[in-house]
Amino acid sequence: MEARVRGRSRRRLAICEKRQRLSAAQAASRYSSMIRASLEGTYRAAERLIPTRRWPHLAVLALLALCASAGSKASTAATRAQRPAARPTPVVMIVFDEFPTTSLLDRSGRIDTTRYPSFAALAGASTWFRYATASVDETGRAMEALLTGSTPPDRKRPANYQHNPRNIFTLLGSRYRVRASEEVTSMCPHRLCPSVRAKDRRYVLHELARGRAERFERWVAGLRPDARPTFYFKHVLLPHVPLRYLPSGRYYGTSAHEVVPGVTRAFHDRWLVGQIYQRHLLQLGFTDRLLGLVLRRLHGTGLWDRALLVVTADNGESFGRFGDRHVITKRKAADIALTPLFIKLHRQRRGRVDRRLVRTVDVLPTMARALGLKIPWRTEGMRLVGRPVAPARKWITLHERSGGAFTRTLAELRSEEQRSLRRKFALFGEGNERPGIYGLGPARSLLGLPLPLSPTPALPLRILLNGQRYLRSVRPRAGFVPAYLTGRILGSAPTTHRDVVVAVNGRVAATARTYHLTGGRQEFFSALVPESVLGRGPNRVEVLPLSSGARLIRAPRPGVTDSPPDTPTPASQPPRGPPADRDRCVNARPSRRGR
Repeated sequence: MEARVRGRSRRRLAICEKRQRLSAAQAASRYSSMIRASLEGTYRAAERLIPTRRWPHLAVLALLALCASAGSKASTAATRAQRPAARPTPVVMIVFDEFPTTSLLDRSGRIDTTRYPSFAALAGASTWFRYATASVDETGRAMEALLTGSTPPDRKRPANYQHNPRNIFTLLGSRYRVRASEEVTSMCPHRLCPSVRAKDRRYVLHELARGRAERFERWVAGLRPDARPTFYFKHVLLPHVPLRYLPSGRYYGTSAHEVVPGVTRAFHDRWLVGQIYQRHLLQLGFTDRLLGLVLRRLHGTGLWDRALLVVTADNGESFGRFGDRHVITKRKAADIALTPLFIKLHRQRRGRVDRRLVRTVDVLPTMARALGLKIPWRTEGMRLVGRPVAPARKWITLHERSGGAFTRTLAELRSEEQRSLRRKFALFGEGNERPGIYGLGPARSLLGLPLPLSPTPALPLRILLNGQRYLRSVRPRAGFVPAYLTGRILGSAPTTHRDVVVAVNGRVAATARTYHLTGGRQEFFSALVPESVLGRGPNRVEVLPLSSGARLIRAPRPGVTDSPPDTPTPASQPPRGPPADRDRCVNARPSRRGR
């Protein structure tokens, strides 16, 4: 029934378009007749003014010029009448969160195509603004600047429509149907987005806790061709914390909270600062996977060539440094200010790199220019396409949470970015370089080697290994994989730090350094192991101390202890939960019953 209704609608639409073309062609014919009648009067007037016997060639030239002008106008009108109306340009805008540009780059300053192929593909078909910057470090204010074209003056006001009635949704809302998914802000008015709701800190924490990938996938499924022009907008809280996703699409976290509370806020422990960087890069690989869903969807539905596509982020984040990685300072300016920005124009087929110093407030004026719209209010940003309306920027102003501000030139940002890149490559390399992202640790040369590596006897250690019950029943095709191994060492001194080896199924999978949380006396360890080292069914995990000479010492089994069970609450579990047996056991090996 629906197919017959759609068929009748298409036939009626085709008949209407044909009638319009015929009526336009008739109007052009009448216009041509009027031109010919006027030419006859013009020729008679020319005869009176220009005696044809003395200057006949002048009269002929005047007549030919008038005929050519009239004929070209008539033919142009007829051609326009027969040409079908242009299809509207769909607009797709994606804003990621907590996303520094340096995380994407390889040693040549380009996007690492091995680790992030979808972003590399996007850069190859769009304009990549290599030095795009955000002026603020708070998500709410950063989104206001992005969606209004100006930096908000007050950091305490909520980012909603009441405080920002002039924004991209109201600009496009008069011509476009809006399909928006905001996860932190409420900038879209209720008349355009009926499902919009006020968002506070509690709401945002709930959105972070679960369903980020699922909500994004549902939004991607809504990208489809439409006779009405549509503006598709999505703010996705990735690669933002909680850090739980792997590039394969699987996840290792069963809750919004860390197994060892406080590790993501430990800003002054060298091992944890490096490990948070490692987990961020892995989650960025998952973000790249989600972007690939968008690109395939746009190509598959035929929207890619026609669409105006904008992919950016609210701001960056400072990884691999001591101190609060969220707060912008002069020392961390490049890490937080530099953020990705890709703009693919309508019918754009070749990519290019724009190395100007630009800002996220420039996105709104650029989109308006590309769509032929005039912004009815003054903006701080300037358009990045078409003829430049102002000289290129030489510096930008960055705003601190304290209310202060400082400036950075493009040369200063480049220099700071290079230091950040050297730090990243020293820890994780690039592309397929070994040992790669999983090579973080004090003894990389041991990775992959079988046990035992040294006959030296070890002192007894009492070790608690979290989540061992998950290791008894690993399912490769499940969404959850126990790749994040954590625990604590009992009976150690409050100031003890040591290097340890994590072996899975008899081979070294990771090396790590133990740590103490601020104000705590317990000695913890944590390590991420590759998915490939975990086999189907039960897996044997051993945590062994490492001697100062990098010689492996096996810890005896009698010291291994059980930790109390800790079952996540249903509200904190991700939709595609881990195996049904969710409590955490801590034996270093699965029991024979589990085999």
